[in-house]
Amino acid sequence: MGRRYPHPDQCGKDSERMEWVGIAAAKSLQSCPTLCDPIDGSPPGSPIPRILQGKLVADVAKSQGLKHVVYSGPENVKRLTNGKLEVLHFDGKGEVEEYFWSIGVSMTSVRVAAYFENFLGPLKPVKASDGDYYTLAMPMGDVPMDGISVADIGAIVCSIFNSPEEFVGKAMGLSAEVLTMQQYADILSKGLGKEVRDAKITPEAYEKLKFPAAKEMANMCRFYQMKPDRDIKLTHRLNPKVKSFSQFISENQAALKNL
Repeated sequence: MGRRYPHPDQCGKDSERMEWVGIAAAKSLQSCPTLCDPIDGSPPGSPIPRILQGKLVADVAKSQGLKHVVYSGPENVKRLTNGKLEVLHFDGKGEVEEYFWSIGVSMTSVRVAAYFENFLGPLKPVKASDGDYYTLAMPMGDVPMDGISVADIGAIVCSIFNSPEEFVGKAMGLSAEVLTMQQYADILSKGLGKEVRDAKITPEAYEKLKFPAAKEMANMCRFYQMKPDRDIKLTHRLNPKVKSFSQFISENQAALKNL
């Protein structure tokens, strides 16, 4: 973007703080890892700046008396599992949600399932070295995993805002549908026109793979295997046009060709 935004502590007037919150909200929707330089001394990639910024948004929402905030973020896995699992990109957002509740912000918490879009990016099928087929490596075993398209979430949030009397003070999980990895693979096979197989990798094997977030991703799947609450029926009520994974893949054939 080319612009450096001020750190929260450098925002003096309420108007400046509200402008910063607006920037934070817009940038957060783009999954920006940090909105400012980590001048708190945290290392690159640390969730600490995002947590501090999220808490600032909560403080300003409270001070301005906002009547309804919709907060979207997954659960604090580390707290829920008493420290047995740590999923940094979940835990920080979950900590911010807990802070929103603790200071009494009038809000709805939306916990979203795994994004279908990830199957076209970081979770995309990989061509096998020993044959003319592709593998899908997500350590879920035979436990089904909830999913949803990012594009369908906006309409759901609008429905929540339109019914504050029903949703203020509630936390809800969203999911378009729940499928096993083999079911995801079968749908991808139809879209690609080539066989896609579930790699059947275990979390223990996955966390040993040589990329930085391997253990975090393995723990994320361990958490998904615990079946966190996601409400498919409510999701479809809030957005009757929510897409299935099959529909999503049909609409993204061009992206599949780049795999």
